[in-house]
Amino acid sequence: MDEPGDSPPWPKPAYAWFVLALLTLAYALAILDRVSIALLIVPLEHALHITDTQFGLLQGFAFSVVYSVLGLPLGLLVDRRKRAPVLVAGLALWSLATMGCALAQSFPELFVARMLVGVGEAALTPVATSLIADFFPLSVRPKAYGIFVTGSTLGTASALTLGGAFLSWSDGLIAGVPVLFGGMQPWQIVFLLCGAPGVVLALLLALTLREPARQGGGPLTEALSLRPLFALFRQRRRALGLLMLGSVLNLVCVYAIVGWFPALFIRAHGWTAAQTGKVLGLSSLPLSIFAAVNSGWVIAWLARRGHADAPVLVTIGCALSMVVFGTAACLAPSASWALVFYLLNALFVNWNTSATYTGLAQVTPNAMRAQVMALQTIASALVALSAGNFIVGFLSDRVFTAPDGIAWSLGTVFFACGVVATLVLAACRPAFRAAAAVQPADPAG
Repeated sequence: MDEPGDSPPWPKPAYAWFVLALLTLAYALAILDRVSIALLIVPLEHALHITDTQFGLLQGFAFSVVYSVLGLPLGLLVDRRKRAPVLVAGLALWSLATMGCALAQSFPELFVARMLVGVGEAALTPVATSLIADFFPLSVRPKAYGIFVTGSTLGTASALTLGGAFLSWSDGLIAGVPVLFGGMQPWQIVFLLCGAPGVVLALLLALTLREPARQGGGPLTEALSLRPLFALFRQRRRALGLLMLGSVLNLVCVYAIVGWFPALFIRAHGWTAAQTGKVLGLSSLPLSIFAAVNSGWVIAWLARRGHADAPVLVTIGCALSMVVFGTAACLAPSASWALVFYLLNALFVNWNTSATYTGLAQVTPNAMRAQVMALQTIASALVALSAGNFIVGFLSDRVFTAPDGIAWSLGTVFFACGVVATLVLAACRPAFRAAAAVQPADPAG
C-alpha cells in the first residue's frame, strides 16, 4: 500500500520529465513497429499470397498471443526487481524483430517475426506505467500519463506518414544503395527503417535511465505468487474489472482504426497507400496529441471538482466518440467526409488509454501496479488487438464482400463496441468511487 509516512523523496522534476520523454518515444516506436504493417497490406498480400483474414492475424493474433502470455509474468517480475533493464531488453528485442520481418519469405515466417515483436513489447506497459507512478506524485500523474500516451499518437502517425514516405523512398534506395538494399522489395525496406531507431533508443536508455525509489515502500520480496493480485480483484472486482472491460471495448475500435482505416481509404475511396499514409498521419497528428495531453488536464479538472471517478468519465467520452464519429467516418459517402469524421474522432481516441492508466493506478496499491497494468495489457492484446483486427478482416471476407465492404465491417465494430463500452463504464462508476475512497493516497510531491 502507499503509506505517506515512509516514502522517499520524489525524483527531481527535470529528470522525471526527461525520462518521461524517453518513455514516450519508446511508446511511439512500439506503435510504429506494431502498426507500420497496416500500410503494407497490398504488397504483402501480393508477395506472400495471404488473405485479408491472414493479414488480420498478422496484425493482431501473431503479436498479441505472446504479448499477452508474457504480460503477467513480466508484471510479477517488474514488481519485484529493477525495471530499467527489463525495458532496455524489451525495446532492443522488438526493434530487431521488426527489422527481421524484412527477411520473411512466407506467411509462417512473418507470423513468427511478428510474435517476436510481441515478446519485446510485452515489457513496455508494465515497466513504463510503474516507473511513471514513482516519478510523478498523484497531482501530476494524470498529466504525465497523458503525455506518455501521446507516444501512441506519434507512433501511429509515424507508421502512416513514415511508412508512406519509406514506400516512396524505397525505389531510390534500392537503385542508389545497392550494397545495402539491392534485391529487396519496398515492403522489406519499410520494416528495416522502422526498426532501426529502437536499437539506438535502447542504447540511450541503457546509459541514462536510473531506477527510481518506489513510493510507499520497496518492491515485493515474497516468492512469486498471484494470490495478492487475486485478493485485490476479489475486493475491487467491479471497479477494476468493469474499467478494464470498458477500456478494452474502446481499444477494439482503436486497433481497428490503426489496422484497417488505411484499407478503408484505399479500397472504398480509391486513395493510394502513400497518399493515405501522408494524409491520415499528418492530419490526425496534432489533434491526437492534443487529445492525449488534454485528457490528463480534463481528468485533473474533473477531480478538483469532486469527481472521484474522473478517469471513468473520460473513458466514457471516448466510447461515445466511437459510436458517433467513428461510425460516421466508416460509412461516410466520400473521402472528404470520412476524413472529417476521422479527425473529429481523433480528438477523443487517446482519452481512453491515459484515463485507464490513471484510473488503475488510482485504485491499485503501488506493490501491485505493474501486475494490474500487465492484466490490462493482456486483455488489450487478447481481446482488443486480436478482435479489432481479426473481426474486421473476417467480416470483410465473409459478410460484407463487396469492394467497399470494409466500410460496413468497420462501422459494425465501431457502433457495437462503442455502445457496449458506454454501458459497461456507466456501471463501473459507483464501484470505482468506492474503491478510490478506501485506497490510501500517494505522498505529496
